[in-house]
Amino acid sequence: MARTARQILNSLSRTQNVHLTSTADLVAHVDSAAAALDKKRREKGQEAVRRKPDVRPVAKADVGGSLGLTPWQVLHTVARGYVLAGQGMGRGLAEHWLSLKYCEALHGNRAGAMDLTDKGRTAERWYKSMQARELAVGFGLAAAERIVRERYPDHIVSVVDTSTILRAGWALGGAQRDKGSRPRPDFIIEAWKPGEPSKVTFVVCRGNHQKPSKRSGRTRSTTIQQLVKGTELAEGMQIGEWNSTPCLMLSTELMGQGGVVVNTLQSPGEARLPLRIPGAPGNADVGIDGKSGIPYPNAIRIPAREGRRARNVDGFQVGENDLPWFGQLLARTGAAGLTAFAGGGKKTAQYLTKHQGREHYDVPTFAATSSSHDAEITVGGRKFVGTDHVFRMETVRIEAFSGMDADLYGLISEGHVEEYRRAAYELRSALPSTEEARKWNGPISFHEDGTVMTLSILPVRRRNPL
Repeated sequence: MARTARQILNSLSRTQNVHLTSTADLVAHVDSAAAALDKKRREKGQEAVRRKPDVRPVAKADVGGSLGLTPWQVLHTVARGYVLAGQGMGRGLAEHWLSLKYCEALHGNRAGAMDLTDKGRTAERWYKSMQARELAVGFGLAAAERIVRERYPDHIVSVVDTSTILRAGWALGGAQRDKGSRPRPDFIIEAWKPGEPSKVTFVVCRGNHQKPSKRSGRTRSTTIQQLVKGTELAEGMQIGEWNSTPCLMLSTELMGQGGVVVNTLQSPGEARLPLRIPGAPGNADVGIDGKSGIPYPNAIRIPAREGRRARNVDGFQVGENDLPWFGQLLARTGAAGLTAFAGGGKKTAQYLTKHQGREHYDVPTFAATSSSHDAEITVGGRKFVGTDHVFRMETVRIEAFSGMDADLYGLISEGHVEEYRRAAYELRSALPSTEEARKWNGPISFHEDGTVMTLSILPVRRRNPL
């Protein structure tokens, strides 16, 4: 029986459990699969693929057994992950609205776990591939953010697309097109707190529709292969000394046993960026230029280990001397994502370099063709400003809104990144409560960075005859 628009919106607002797994058995399966792939490459006379050398389960205290999320929070995370992914070139529709196509894909099953709806289980191969890729970002980043928060309590976590960051200084593809893009993690999570150095974590998110074995319920091979691939992608970028940046590799089973299952492994480490002083040279309010032409071939130095001599290999290397610049770049690109989420246009362009797609935002913005910061809502006495988009569920008109706390947006839109961070940190406890959010006419999701995303049913509008 088809659900009404109101039933769909109510379902998007209900908290469901997402299963999280990270075990030594999972590590053993990944190591075994990687060894088998290396053996095949040796038989063909090919060099072994580089991977993270130390892959472990995530500590139980960090990962927990499950994660409570509403489907709408998952879609909010998808939107934040993709907000800059297209460099602003999707002028017909802001990139982050791609999450709206999954409004009818998720719900809670009878056991109270997050699961795909019948509509979400479509047999169309092209749709399943897209769904696995995009929903994996929502579930994977939500799990990764939870882990990072456990490791760095009292910090705010920000997510940026790695490719958008790297475009400021590196070429993402080699001269030989048949070799494809250069391996790198999907996202960079920055855990920050005013007055302290930021902590950085690499994240790789993959997803699939493989079903577990009916007899054993064990993870299927697709998940294992995705985690193996994750160890390869995470190894492709280094910050500071080799193998010092922590990495999270996640594979989401959308049709896992009992509901959605997120499998997580880690490569331990700690990467801290230099502390910035607001008002001093090198702070995030200061515009920066890209560093086009940073070397990729032989850029990473691997020290002598396990009987092998020290050697140089290809990769994206952020050297010690570039760490202050990289910290500015990370903060300013994150600010660009916030303004884009609120419909920033030129407000977004101020934070991007030429190669990051600045020209695609530095143009007049029209509400009918892109994203415009001309809408506002009030929840719990706080005003949020941003952009909206109207679409339909069957015959019912639905309004989507994405934006930021008005005070925070005022700071970020005027180029005050450091002051925004101080204010956002202080505002965390002042964001509307769950009880206040329940008064909203539809699903609503807040993030500690000050962003909000909502849905609401629009009243029937009748046109007067001419």
